Amino acid sequence: MPISLVQQGILAEFLFNVLAVLGSDGLLEVARQSTDDDRRDADVHRRSDFGLNLGYQIKSALHVDHPWAVDRLHIRFTVLKDRLVTHPLFWYFFAYLDPQIMRFADTVFIVPSAEVHKHAIPHLHGDTWHFDFDASLGPDSHDRWLPYRVSTLEVGKRILAIIADLERDQALGLSLSALREHFPFLAAGGLGAGSNAIWVRRAAA
Repeated sequence: MPISLVQQGILAEFLFNVLAVLGSDGLLEVARQSTDDDRRDADVHRRSDFGLNLGYQIKSALHVDHPWAVDRLHIRFTVLKDRLVTHPLFWYFFAYLDPQIMRFADTVFIVPSAEVHKHAIPHLHGDTWHFDFDASLGPDSHDRWLPYRVSTLEVGKRILAIIADLERDQALGLSLSALREHFPFLAAGGLGAGSNAIWVRRAAA
């Protein structure tokens, strides 16, 4: 009998844990949720650091498509409308679970939930969102998902970098809030995540 979806999901979560912990030289801790209302297969944080926690939904496929002689990872999934979580701390992990080598193929994808929900061909049918993640695995790929590709050996380091970026953005946000509180004549103009600039105008007479 073929491997079941439950078996596939458990194996994918286990392999993700291995890549995160070993790939970070033990700097990351990974925990599995006892319940899954928030759709988090894994909670990841830096060891001994309780300031920031990332939630990961782990998706895998047991085969790849070959539409133009280039391997493509295609993963279709659904989410009930009232359970869809789009948040800077919620991420997706997509991978090809290769039955021949009994592990993830070398190219995997770590993608923010906002990007997935916006660009993975979303369709709402009734009370359920349908998504199709379709990414090239070719070495010369230039598709939308290229910035989120990562080698399996670099998964831990990529997650550490994501945590560092989010912490920097949080610190910047706190700094800007403090500036506006103490200096009300400072006006924010077009500030986005990761911005390090503010617009300053002269106080009204």
